[in-house]
Amino acid sequence: MSWKFHLRRLTSPFISAALVLLLLISFGYPAMLLDAKIQRQNEVRLQVDQLARYFEQSIVNIDAALIEMESIPRNCSVYVLRKFYAYHAGLSLISEFSLFDPKGMLVCSSWQTSFLLGQIPVNRSAQRIVVRGPVSDTFMNQMGLQIGRRGRDGYENDAFLPSQSLRDLMLSLALKPVFLGLIDAQSGVPLVLNGDYSLPVHLSKPLFPLVDRQMLEGLGDNLRDQYWYARPLHSLPQLVLMTSVETAQLYRGIYLPGWQWWLLAIFLLGLLTLFFAFLRQKISDPKRQLLTAIRQRQFFNVYQPIVDARSGTLLGVEVLLRWQHPVAGLINPAEFIPMAESTGVIVLLTSQQLENVARELQPILAQHPQLYISLNIGAQHLGSSMFIRQLLEYKTHLPGLNVEITESEIMEHNNPAIVATLQQLRQQQIAIGIDDFGTGYSSLGYLQSLPVTLLKIDQSFVASIGTSAVNAPVLEAIIQLSQNMDIDIVAEGVETIEQAAWLIRHGVWRHQGWLYAKGEPIDALMAIHWPAAVCRDLPQSKAGVSG
Repeated sequence: MSWKFHLRRLTSPFISAALVLLLLISFGYPAMLLDAKIQRQNEVRLQVDQLARYFEQSIVNIDAALIEMESIPRNCSVYVLRKFYAYHAGLSLISEFSLFDPKGMLVCSSWQTSFLLGQIPVNRSAQRIVVRGPVSDTFMNQMGLQIGRRGRDGYENDAFLPSQSLRDLMLSLALKPVFLGLIDAQSGVPLVLNGDYSLPVHLSKPLFPLVDRQMLEGLGDNLRDQYWYARPLHSLPQLVLMTSVETAQLYRGIYLPGWQWWLLAIFLLGLLTLFFAFLRQKISDPKRQLLTAIRQRQFFNVYQPIVDARSGTLLGVEVLLRWQHPVAGLINPAEFIPMAESTGVIVLLTSQQLENVARELQPILAQHPQLYISLNIGAQHLGSSMFIRQLLEYKTHLPGLNVEITESEIMEHNNPAIVATLQQLRQQQIAIGIDDFGTGYSSLGYLQSLPVTLLKIDQSFVASIGTSAVNAPVLEAIIQLSQNMDIDIVAEGVETIEQAAWLIRHGVWRHQGWLYAKGEPIDALMAIHWPAAVCRDLPQSKAGVSG
């Protein structure tokens, strides 16, 4: 039974934690995906950049070799061929070195001149280095890339890079691209290609000629979603190393979080559940709620008139406390008064109530300085020396201030200290009333031992007037008791003319109830006109006020 109870208490915090976690995921998951995508894209760029650096270093070495070749004879002697072979040994990507005359005719090749003769277009551009491709070599007739350097004498030394060697180098990468190739930076024509060449569509401006790095993602002309990365070679800007990877392959596995993320989510869910359970306990703590309400002045007073039913004049008011909660609305005093008593906040609450009474009743007291003001207190108030001092201080500003205490409170906390406090209050001209009289002990003995000046008949007895209820004879006994002991009596809960008339006939003319007025805030109370019009229909309504 106990574990089920605790489980039910955790249900609401668990739901709150789950909602917060879902909210965090709704914001965090897209960010996580974006970070994962950027990481995958960085991996592609890292590999391509690594390959580009290798190409660039190879090109730098090739260019250095071509520069040295300018110093050797411009013929095809054995010496020249040996020099060509020597350069082969240091440059693994090169399959052939060639020499062309100013007219573009082949003079010598590392495969000698007895084989297929060749001719190249004359390089008339301002650049001394030129890239041609795809071209065929003079020996094995294989396709590749030709890098040429024109000397000052018009001769051109060339290095041939077979396409297959370049492809083998590209395949050494961990990438599984749609394509990877060396592209002409001006035209976008692939010079060395591995895979199916494709370019993005729906671009705002042409991709080529390409000068700077480009990263693109979207639909390709092969109707597949891809990610492209193009990087010009710094040492040879005429070439661009470019790759494309399908987005489905690039982002494979990132949409479903790994077990680490699930473990983190479970941990966060548990942590948030405990946090909300702690927060709920704090928020639902009665003492905390009451102290917050006092600090925010959520409590307010209403005043129910006590009327002389014979003339309809106002004798006094009973101060009643109400709680206007910002969320729960108006809370019944039957709920928050016991809560305030059990948490020990009742004294502080009544102190604020007294402060409001002194401020709010000033306009009425200017017209009725001796207005009877009835304040409900309990055993905790009587046991607080601070509150008693405060009560006596307010008595100087509120001459009609008096207190009411239920007989159950007196009997349950029957001790000499409380009795002594009541005696002290009576000596300071504060009347002592017994609220809800007749519902508890109704002992003649304690009435004789306490300085009681007023009995308030509980509304349950007033409601029995004119009925055959068992309370009806008790009501007559209470009235007789108060008259014999010369104690004033007030009837609570008077709601009908018949009840009021019966009470007047039995000598009870101090009435309190909805027949005359409900408990009202101070503004509504001041708007009521006295004497009460309803009293004109009551017996002896034109008699003067006595007692």
